[in-house]
Amino acid sequence: MLDLQYLWYVCPLVALGAFTQGFTGIGFGIVVLAGIVFTPWDFERSTVIVNLLVLILHSIVIWTSLKKSHIQWKLIGLILLGLLVGVPFGYLFILNFGNQPIFQFVFGISLAGFAANELIKPRIKPMPKYYGLPAGMLGGFLGSAFTTSAPPIAIYLYSQNKDPVLLKGTLQVVFMISTLWRLLNIVILGPGISRSVMEITSLCGVLVVIFSLIGHKISLKVSSKIFLKAVYTLIAVAGLSNIFRAFL
Repeated sequence: MLDLQYLWYVCPLVALGAFTQGFTGIGFGIVVLAGIVFTPWDFERSTVIVNLLVLILHSIVIWTSLKKSHIQWKLIGLILLGLLVGVPFGYLFILNFGNQPIFQFVFGISLAGFAANELIKPRIKPMPKYYGLPAGMLGGFLGSAFTTSAPPIAIYLYSQNKDPVLLKGTLQVVFMISTLWRLLNIVILGPGISRSVMEITSLCGVLVVIFSLIGHKISLKVSSKIFLKAVYTLIAVAGLSNIFRAFL
């Protein structure tokens, strides 16, 4: 169910998510889905829309990042192997448990964990290269089920360079490949990409382009700490709310 009367509520979420991702390189899917859970929209169908929209986002962030850095292909091989396994399991999970309390509980844990990681931001020590495999598997599962692949993959990748900003484009390439692999799983294992999904994606696509570019430009001039703390605090509250609702 994707009732168009809720677009007045979803569009601001898309704008905020795009602005956040333009600002930081992550956060679009989790910001949007944290709000969509409070609508009657089918969650699996909503994640398909988000996946189509993030393809636009990834392209924009990669394009802007390539001006200052190069894609580090050697770092993403094991991550991609992990994604190959994690993504199908994540999508099967949402297909089977998307309307059950266990889904709300696991989704709530994912939201709260993501927000805590972004709010605390511990200093990341260099991780062994082979950690890329479990990071890819966990990120693939979380990304396919909840579009929250960023924390495990970002933590691993950002630990590989003293200046993590230089790996921002590389991270987006991983996300884009993961998204394409998930969309293929949707076509093979699920109901595919419907007309209503494409219509909503088209309507929201313009917002994604505009607000991601605004977020990127402002990030070059303004400190993001206060803004991000507010955004991730809201996500944490949404996560705790989902955990609470799972026990009702």
